[in-house]
Amino acid sequence: MSFLLSALSKFLAGMLVAVLTGAIFTMVLNQTLLNSKYLEHQLASEDAYSRLSVALTDQITKQADNPEAPVDPAQVEKLKTILTPTLLQTKINATLDAFQAYYRGNGPQPTLDLTDVVAQAQAAGIPIPADSDINKPIPLGSSKNQNAKNFSKGFDQVRTGTLMTSLLLVVALLAVSWRRHKWAALPDVLITVGVLLGLFAVAFSVASGMAGHYVKFDTASNAFVPIGRDLAAGIAHDLAKRLAILGAVISITGIATRILVARLHSNEKVPLKTALKTGYQQPIKN
Repeated sequence: MSFLLSALSKFLAGMLVAVLTGAIFTMVLNQTLLNSKYLEHQLASEDAYSRLSVALTDQITKQADNPEAPVDPAQVEKLKTILTPTLLQTKINATLDAFQAYYRGNGPQPTLDLTDVVAQAQAAGIPIPADSDINKPIPLGSSKNQNAKNFSKGFDQVRTGTLMTSLLLVVALLAVSWRRHKWAALPDVLITVGVLLGLFAVAFSVASGMAGHYVKFDTASNAFVPIGRDLAAGIAHDLAKRLAILGAVISITGIATRILVARLHSNEKVPLKTALKTGYQQPIKN
């Protein structure tokens, strides 16, 4: 019977490590990559709106450039006053909010609309080609595609499922520990989860640095590439920091609980189960 309880305890502990780690990951993702406000904050922290203003101005100028009638530098300066970082921040943030509502099933297909900017540029004398990508609203996703909404529904189910399963596994592990009169399993789970989160944090931190070092981008042909690269690196570093903090807190909690359990066991003259049932107290040693 003792062998079976020991095996069951190890099985439940292993399952709890996997499910609890998954629950923490879904919580972090829900608060970061799947949260429009988080993405807006990251864009602002990377100065992406100002950099996008410069990149879009350059892109529009290249599309309008004609060797026979090159764009007047004065018109380029005028375009800079139209395509301001504040304008882009307003439009991009609204689009991100709309996209979040869309994939959560609470809104229509989102679009990024720069047609008013195009109209102002044309009024300033900058020729925008008829086939330009920005002279009409740019749809994000497909209005007939249910994958985004299905993803949101599935993600919410996974998030709820991992949390509920974690609670059930904790209760089951505590019940087995009660039967075995051994309480180290749950603290060991916390320590293991904390270490795993720390390893994932290191992986996120190292991966972003290695990608920037080994993957070369042609920034001359596409001014948007460095913005995307820096944004991805910033998000990876932020995720690494969040996971590291969570891992440290969970590990410290597990270690402290493990020490407490070890001290309780070292001071026991009767099994902990019996002491809790009968109210048994150790005699005071002078």
